[in-house]
Amino acid sequence: MQPPWWSEYDQPILEFLLDCGAAVPPRVILFNLEYRNIASPHRSTVKRRLERLGQHDFVEKVDEGGYYVISDKGQQYLQGDLDPNEID
Repeated sequence: MQPPWWSEYDQPILEFLLDCGAAVPPRVILFNLEYRNIASPHRSTVKRRLERLGQHDFVEKVDEGGYYVISDKGQQYLQGDLDPNEID
């Protein structure tokens, strides 16, 4: 179950962050989504989606330079271990 604020790009972003296991900036996420032919969002869309995912605790911004990692909640979501009532 996805919340009403969810975007088609949120799942691929979370999956990439989980797969890479590193803190990365939006530009790296965008490059890899396009390079792997997963999605082709605009750079501003990736930044906006990361901000929204961060507001809901699915990702964490780890520094002021704009590097992001997937959070425990984001990992739980991808693994199907998150109670739908915990997604606002």
